[in-house]
Amino acid sequence: MRLLGKYLSIVVVSVLLICVVSYLGVPVYRFDKGEPFAGDRIYNPYAGVDSSMWHKANFHAHQKEKPQCDYTVEQMLHSYYAQGYEVVGISDHQCLNWEHADRVGFIPTYEHGYGINGYHQLVLGTERVCWRDFPLMLTQSQMQYMLHYLRPEGEMVVLNHPGKTRWIDHAVYERLRGYDLLEINPDQGRSRSDTRWDRALTACIYSNLIADDDAHNIWNRGSWFQRCFTRINTPELTRPAILAALRQGKAYGVVIPYEVNIGANPHADLPSIRQIGLQGDTVHLRVDREAVLRFVGAEGRVLAEVTGEQAEYPMAATDPYVRVEACFPNGVMLYTNPFVRTADGVQPENRFVPVIDYPLTLLCHLLWLGWIVGLCWLLGRLLGMRRSHLYYRWHPRSGKSAEEKFP
Repeated sequence: MRLLGKYLSIVVVSVLLICVVSYLGVPVYRFDKGEPFAGDRIYNPYAGVDSSMWHKANFHAHQKEKPQCDYTVEQMLHSYYAQGYEVVGISDHQCLNWEHADRVGFIPTYEHGYGINGYHQLVLGTERVCWRDFPLMLTQSQMQYMLHYLRPEGEMVVLNHPGKTRWIDHAVYERLRGYDLLEINPDQGRSRSDTRWDRALTACIYSNLIADDDAHNIWNRGSWFQRCFTRINTPELTRPAILAALRQGKAYGVVIPYEVNIGANPHADLPSIRQIGLQGDTVHLRVDREAVLRFVGAEGRVLAEVTGEQAEYPMAATDPYVRVEACFPNGVMLYTNPFVRTADGVQPENRFVPVIDYPLTLLCHLLWLGWIVGLCWLLGRLLGMRRSHLYYRWHPRSGKSAEEKFP
């Protein structure tokens, strides 16, 4: 038992050492909360939308996560195509899947992140996997550093399932910058992703949505499988065209409740947007059947609510942004991208410019180095290192120390 405890202590200390070493080289950033969007013009993400060119897509699903993913790529693609999907992305953890790369709408993608607190990113349009990460993410500077590190690695970076990140104050989304899209998923309650989106938008951090199911099991419709997808508006399903549509915001998210998704042929008659756009300062939306249409603004406040197939909302000069939610009687939800006030009507940038707090960075690095020295000393003691000689002080069979066994 003592021998087992000793080996367990060695493993724990080794893991802690790896975590602390990963923090070296990470600066401490200064975060300034942005001012709300403002201006006489409004950015319209749906400018140029053709109502005949909506395509069904999912960019975040898994095929190699065993034992849940007990299916082939062919079976996975068939399960999506059978429900009308035209773009099917496979984004395994730290793995690019190149099988059937000749399919329509293929974009090389993977889900980055292996830390235990679930801070993950989707890297769209990349040719290699980045292995830099933190086994245990502790600070918002580390979260920001990871986004900054990934930014050159792909064509677009997505904040995945923001409501599922563990052990952090979700006010951090009022600070993080440098990503392109924020993922909408089926979670409700305190884990809802749209509440994190509103926190960022209220803090003048612009991003468009991407809606994904994050499927880990295509045989279980009671899970997230096919409960969430993106409709993108593009004339062709090529990699440049798809990414350009997502970047502009010519897309909306569809979330399907559990009760609908487990029914027979659940995607056969889903609601859709018939028309969306901007006329002057007025946002207008028309859907294909009656729904509760909500216009949502800063801090997630509902600015107006209408029941029917169409509605409009004149943006006040004090409204920094407005997005629309459509809630249908069966529980299906549609989420649009935000209409945002700007000075010139151009899409706002979500850009991170590093501002480093050098004194605090130096102090933190000294702290990490102190932890490394202490953990190395402790690991050496556990391994039996003494007087510059390495030997096991515990015999693997008897558990006796070396001095006791060989006096």
